[in-house]
Amino acid sequence: MRFFRFTKYVAFTATLGLLGACDDFLDVNQSPNAVLAAPAPNVLVAAETHLGFLMGSDIHRYSSLFVQQFAGQGGAGIQNAEYDRYNVTATDMNNVWRSNIYGGALADLQKLVEQTQTSSPRYAGISKIMQAFTFAVTTDAWGDIPLTDALKFASNVQPKYDNSEAVYTSILALIDSGVEDLAKASEFTPLTDDLIYGGDVTKWRKLANTLKLRLYVHYYPKVSATATSNIATLIAQGPANFISTAADNFQMDFAGISNNENPIHQFEGRRPNQFFPSSTLVGLMNTKSDPRRATYFTASPVAGQYTGAGNGTGATGAPATAFSRMHTYLRGEATTTGTTTTYTGAAPIRMLIAPEYHFILAEYYSRTGNVASATTSLTAGVRISMQMAGVATAAIDTYVAGLPAQIAANTASSGAEGLLRTIIEEKYVANYGVAVEPWTDWRRTKYPALNPAANAVIPQIPRVLPYSDLERVANPANTPERTDLTAPAVFWDPGR
Repeated sequence: MRFFRFTKYVAFTATLGLLGACDDFLDVNQSPNAVLAAPAPNVLVAAETHLGFLMGSDIHRYSSLFVQQFAGQGGAGIQNAEYDRYNVTATDMNNVWRSNIYGGALADLQKLVEQTQTSSPRYAGISKIMQAFTFAVTTDAWGDIPLTDALKFASNVQPKYDNSEAVYTSILALIDSGVEDLAKASEFTPLTDDLIYGGDVTKWRKLANTLKLRLYVHYYPKVSATATSNIATLIAQGPANFISTAADNFQMDFAGISNNENPIHQFEGRRPNQFFPSSTLVGLMNTKSDPRRATYFTASPVAGQYTGAGNGTGATGAPATAFSRMHTYLRGEATTTGTTTTYTGAAPIRMLIAPEYHFILAEYYSRTGNVASATTSLTAGVRISMQMAGVATAAIDTYVAGLPAQIAANTASSGAEGLLRTIIEEKYVANYGVAVEPWTDWRRTKYPALNPAANAVIPQIPRVLPYSDLERVANPANTPERTDLTAPAVFWDPGR
């Protein structure tokens, strides 16, 4: 059914393109029966699918390589091996910036707002919340971005850039506006055309609140008073108003869409031997005998254990493949015949998940001195993450029982930040496959502890992405210069 809806949208889009071409050629009056705009359900399907692909493609690869959840291999000149040593250029940004973000997901969402705001505001509300999410990911990755002047289409093709702090203010207002729209009377309401929550406005409100929490926790440690006040006010609503269980995860399910293949799986299948789990992530999980490894990674072909690739090592020497690879958690169910394993590709693209909510609370409580509540929330986040990864209850209990020892070990090496370090490390593991957020956490907290990649072309791990060079050509008066990827460029980034 979902595949049918998606292909139906494509058919409508193709029809619109042909109608436009015929109108220009014939220069005749428009037929009253002509389709002039895709119906709102079709636009919603397109917008959600665009967002799902965005969050599992380029922006996931950049951020997960920088934060060392993955490592690039394949030899000199191979794209991911170059990204892994921070050889990321303005040209590399053209597709993700112009086609996937502003010309893709955000454009679809804006059109949906414009055509439904008056008659069917629940569609507009969903669209605004997803716009807020997309703008947040974009500003966290690039810093200053177009927002107030953006998405005006032909009326303004050279938008000004808003500073990232102002962008956050606008995003928070956009979320509030979206929530207000969800409560309004609506001529039409999303149902099965909402591929994420099936038209359940309660779940969209939970996403709105949890997205706010994500934004507010970013103010730590640079603007701690603001973070503390806003988080305290928000969590007073109670856990029922947030993504507190995996059933409410904000994720794009690819079962029935695009041949069941999510973009992370597609990339692995089409460019094999380029994108391996990093030795940083795998090593951290090995140290803790983390049972999530069984679904996160395949066993190493060399030692029968879990082995990650070293960051920055893939652009020199002969291509290497003797590492663990991503497994069912990111690629869907697996079938092994002989020595060949195939995957459905239908694992969801996870964008904001329940464990993150609990880790945000844990960080808040740890920073405000409530160690007991911080530990309770940390434990809840770990449990849900492990349940999502298919870990048996007994193994979860064993791992959770070892959390106090982890905290003690981290306290011995990191002092007063031992609890915070444990929280962020566990969040880093739980957010495997989630774009940008683990990179954001590292930039603002310095956890997990990372060393720059080997053979890096710049001396430090990037803290921001370059701007698209096509954007600089099309909008030269407004697009900022960006010559240093290691300097803090987002208002919440304290630098290190």
